[in-house]
Amino acid sequence: MRAVTGGGAEFQARVVVDAGRRVLTGDAAFFTRNRSLVDHARRATAEGPAVLRYYWRSADGVLFRVTVETSDTERGPVSGLHAERSEPPWGLTSREHEALTCVAVGMTNPEIAGHLGCAARTVATHVEHILAKLGAPSRAAAAALAVAEDALLAPLPRWAGSGITAVARVTRDQDDAAEPAPPPTTDRSGPPSGTVHRSSATRSTGRRPIRLGAIYPLDGPRRFDALAMRRGAAIAVDELNARGGIGGRRLDHLVTEVSGDSDADFLAAVDHLRAHNVDAITLGNVSPRHHLGAITLAAEYRAPLIHSMVSPDITEHVHDNPGVLGQTFQVCATETAYLSGFVRTLDLLTGSGQWNPPNRRLVALVREGGHDAGHGVVLDELAATHGWDLVTVLPIPDTGVPWPDVVASVQRDDPAAVFVCTYVEEELRRFLQEMRKARSRSLVHTVWTPTIPHFEDRMGGLAEGLLWSTVIGTYGDPVSARFMHRYRRAFGEEPGSGSAAIHYDMIHMLAGAWAAVDRPWDFGAVVRSLRETVHRGAAGPYYFGGRGQRALAYPDDTWDASLAHAHLVHQVQGGRSQVIAPVEIAQRRFQPPAVAPDG
Repeated sequence: MRAVTGGGAEFQARVVVDAGRRVLTGDAAFFTRNRSLVDHARRATAEGPAVLRYYWRSADGVLFRVTVETSDTERGPVSGLHAERSEPPWGLTSREHEALTCVAVGMTNPEIAGHLGCAARTVATHVEHILAKLGAPSRAAAAALAVAEDALLAPLPRWAGSGITAVARVTRDQDDAAEPAPPPTTDRSGPPSGTVHRSSATRSTGRRPIRLGAIYPLDGPRRFDALAMRRGAAIAVDELNARGGIGGRRLDHLVTEVSGDSDADFLAAVDHLRAHNVDAITLGNVSPRHHLGAITLAAEYRAPLIHSMVSPDITEHVHDNPGVLGQTFQVCATETAYLSGFVRTLDLLTGSGQWNPPNRRLVALVREGGHDAGHGVVLDELAATHGWDLVTVLPIPDTGVPWPDVVASVQRDDPAAVFVCTYVEEELRRFLQEMRKARSRSLVHTVWTPTIPHFEDRMGGLAEGLLWSTVIGTYGDPVSARFMHRYRRAFGEEPGSGSAAIHYDMIHMLAGAWAAVDRPWDFGAVVRSLRETVHRGAAGPYYFGGRGQRALAYPDDTWDASLAHAHLVHQVQGGRSQVIAPVEIAQRRFQPPAVAPDG
């Protein structure tokens, strides 16, 4: 990208406002005609020591390059303003220069059209020309270059982001001075099926803020998980901004809540974040039916995308299309790791004498969208190698499972243990209810869903003795404990052992990459940093060395626990989940569950 080149110095003028707010100038006629520049110098004196540079257009249409420098003296602050006649930077037209300034302060095309009094299609053409003239690959890159090169045209629109509020306050129109500027807004129609919230801001540093987009389900079966994710991310954003941001850049968190479970909703949410020039996107656990479409659309934008979904389809898609999806990162293993973990857990319990199974038969209830015949063959071979007999592998839908029929089938096989994969809490509840009615003696092993805060309370006694595992979660170590303490202090309740910490870690991973690169709009450099760095977070280590750019799992991918998430196995004991494996970090020993009474 090219740097700003200045225009000719046909005319220059200077004004000084001293500590007594007296105006000293060698060109009284010029500043009498352009009184707003004197007001700029006065406001700069009130702002305190700083150097501000911007472009300003006079009432008769003449453009000036303005520098305002304020310094402290023994008698108080003194501001000097220097105005030099200029041409727009980068060979922009006057209208393109206005549009670039609007882009830089975070306005969408419809907002720019309203500000400039033209059609949104005209704005799109302006933006296209701007990107070509600046040599910028995206709106975000053009915005960053405009701020970094002090190329904004003042006075700024009232939608000016708080990262450049010093310029906005100093150069505001006289008419605007009596009217407080509204907070930054989204596109006035709002996102297609949700709302956007921005995080609180830090003190302005004059650097263009970093914009992080996030998509979370607003309602439906994943809403409990989404709330924990949002809260964990909010803690990370607040922490970073309280420290002064990332390299002096404030982090703005644009949270999009999606109501409904359709391709159109999620794709529209991605489009909405792209329109706001986000520097990265994080995804909550969106419906497995729609995540590939949302991820593929986001990939066209080229910004890093981080998610915690476990569908094997995603990692295979990324692996097969690295040129298109190379900016997509998965912070955990896929759900196929749960199958090997199931067999490994049974071996641990029997080998250590903690469990004496009535037989060696196993049944696996697997998610239709995350399973294929090949996975069943692998599990069958693995079970046989360890002396287990996998008698049934039954795919089940995400919702609307006919549990009475499924449990009747399980009972006919009379397995020692049943593996059930469902990420919908209500479906797991119905399964456990049917198993209790059937007075089943099978050991039940499920995945992930119990990480959601207050799971055990909502299940009541149904979950007592339940085994469950997760390929990523908190360890109870000092790093996890610090995060959990912050969460409790902020929200007055428990964070759960999964999503809150994971999304907290996602933000800090991105922050580390942004700090290392110092150019958040340089997506390629940020992606390389994410790919090459090991991060230790509240939910363990992250290293994206797995297939399809996913994080590694211990011990499936590596025996180096410093590079991988441990496959954590819990059991609900006394109404609370306790880690029972790996043995190195186990909190309790396994307790064989009693056969439940009728009802």
